[in-house]
Amino acid sequence: MSNGNWLSSRFWAVIIAIGVVMGVVAGFAAFNVTFSQVADRMAGVVEFTKNQSLTYDSFNDASTTKSLLRSIESAGQLARDVSQDGGATDAESLQRYAGELSLTAALVLTPEGDLVGSYSSDEVGYAQVESELRETSALDVARYPLKTYATRIELEDGSHVDVGCSSRLDAPGVVVSLYRTKPAFGNRYSLTLQSMVEGYSTQNNGCIVVENDGNYIAANTMTLAQLQSEGIGDFDKGVISAIKERCTLGKASVINAESTWFIASFDKCRDYYVYTYTPLRNNLGGVALSVALALALYAVFVFLVVLLRRQSEHAHLHELVAQEHEYSERLVEAAREAQSANTAKTEFLQRMSHDIRTPINGIRGMVEMGNVFDGDVAKQRECRQKIWMASGILLDLVSEVLDMSKLESGEVELELRSTNLVALNDEVCEMLERQAGELHVTIIKEQDRIEHPCVMASQTHLKRVIMNIASNAVKYNKPGGTVRLSCEELHAEGATAMYRITVADTGIGMSKDFQQHLFEPFSREVQKLEAQPSGTGLGTVIAKQLTELMGGTITFDSELDVGTTCVITLPLVIDFDAQQRNEELDKQGDVTLAGMSILLVEDNELNREIAEFVLDQAGAHVTTAFDGREAVDAFAAAAPGTFDLVLMDIMMPNVNGYEATRAIRAMNRTDAKCVPIVAMSANAFADDVAYSRESGMNDHLAKPIDADKLVRALARYRKDA
Repeated sequence: MSNGNWLSSRFWAVIIAIGVVMGVVAGFAAFNVTFSQVADRMAGVVEFTKNQSLTYDSFNDASTTKSLLRSIESAGQLARDVSQDGGATDAESLQRYAGELSLTAALVLTPEGDLVGSYSSDEVGYAQVESELRETSALDVARYPLKTYATRIELEDGSHVDVGCSSRLDAPGVVVSLYRTKPAFGNRYSLTLQSMVEGYSTQNNGCIVVENDGNYIAANTMTLAQLQSEGIGDFDKGVISAIKERCTLGKASVINAESTWFIASFDKCRDYYVYTYTPLRNNLGGVALSVALALALYAVFVFLVVLLRRQSEHAHLHELVAQEHEYSERLVEAAREAQSANTAKTEFLQRMSHDIRTPINGIRGMVEMGNVFDGDVAKQRECRQKIWMASGILLDLVSEVLDMSKLESGEVELELRSTNLVALNDEVCEMLERQAGELHVTIIKEQDRIEHPCVMASQTHLKRVIMNIASNAVKYNKPGGTVRLSCEELHAEGATAMYRITVADTGIGMSKDFQQHLFEPFSREVQKLEAQPSGTGLGTVIAKQLTELMGGTITFDSELDVGTTCVITLPLVIDFDAQQRNEELDKQGDVTLAGMSILLVEDNELNREIAEFVLDQAGAHVTTAFDGREAVDAFAAAAPGTFDLVLMDIMMPNVNGYEATRAIRAMNRTDAKCVPIVAMSANAFADDVAYSRESGMNDHLAKPIDADKLVRALARYRKDA
């Protein structure tokens, strides 16, 4: 054997020896940690049991005292009944007295304890209590009328009798009342202790057994019924016997019992013992993992040492360099891909910072300007209009981000309800008219070729699709340009019709390269407009995903500097029974809430002030509540019919809108089930609307609230509407 080989053999022998030592040390340390954790859990179980036992004892003592006081009071009342009835002690009279007092039995005795009269509703009577009454000071109440006596007698069948004694008022003697509690209710202490122990899982806390004077009264491995009928098994009895012999009171130990190793302990809690034990093998997973981790780290260390010893080998070093170079290239490529994926989001955050601050700056600036021109009515009106416009831009930004978040998490749920496509498109155009007017863009509507305008659709999401596309058509248009919004019914088959919604503009268009990235989140093309429009780059992405979620398709045709045409095709179910419910209100012109008494529930002071102002201006009498609890109390305190409607916020402290609505609907009064309850909340998604209706609300209005729409929506619930 050469010297080099001998050194190599010795080297590996030392390495292996060190590895064995490290494994043993790591295993020992991990076992100590595991053992300490198990011991702490066992000590915690015992400590909790001790604390709970004090609570249960206090409860049982208080319950016993209360029952005995009741027995004394009943005995006194029984004595008064006998006296008032002329001293009647026959069984029929005593039966009547016992029935009025809900007694099990009633007895009348001589001062010496002999029976004068008795009645019992079951087998418990004078025979069961005679010896107790004669052997105690119970009969002293006959000689001392102001004295009373009470005791509890345990019977052989597990039941107990509460006995109350009082002096007879009409003649010398003793009146006795008996309350019997049957066995089904006589073991409350054990039942409560078993319920507590059952709350500990065997997987996390091992087996827990409670013993009282040789009887096993609780165990987390079985129910109380199983424990009382079957008892614990021989295996567990053997383990408990070994624990008694080999463990020290209050200290966890490792023992072998029934051919199995356990971590076990036992401790005394008042009049009983608590035994806790868990198989050692169930707790060795962490030990094995720690040993494996220590050996793995040691193997890595050995590997590095071997590499250092072989640095002189040029070929191997060259291989390591090549591997390192390849690994670096993969890291660079991965970083490049990650950077590419996050660039759009980074730009999005930069734009959002700018786009959110811009309307906020405008709002704050207009407020300051309004303060300066406090007496200028025209300037004040101009400031309010600009504040309204800036808040609308801010609301659109927030809505798009929230919509995208819902879509990415898969939480979007379609709520199909009757929708008028003509009215929906009119509403979109009305919302865009102000923005279009400022940009000198004309909006043209074409929706004459619709045979069935009423369909079943997710109104919120369909409106979001059209709004996103149409608002882009307005924003990215040219001064003097047009936006044409058309809706037509292509064909109908049975109850389903195919509709095509087209949004065509004469704006700046999109380049061919950008059209390939149009539906990528956060993407925006650098525009050639004088003022860069605000936006998140999410509008078309949200529109496409919502359209596909509704079973439709969306396509774009765009030419740079010419314009863009978007075509949305949707299959929708026709609602043949739908009626234009709001036509009558629209024909009435100005709508009033005069004569209505409204309970307004809103925790935000500013929002409450605005809503109260709008309702007052419309002629309603308004009562306000800060949260759901105040709302429920106010409704309960008012006479039936006081409130014609409840306008309920959702997100409130103490009691939210859903809980308050359920509480009102559950009241036992004539108006609780029928009073209209309308949600007014910033929670504006479809599932929020569904939650509102499930809780018992009649309608759901999304914030920010338009004053005219709020009044018109509530006017539908006027009694004379």
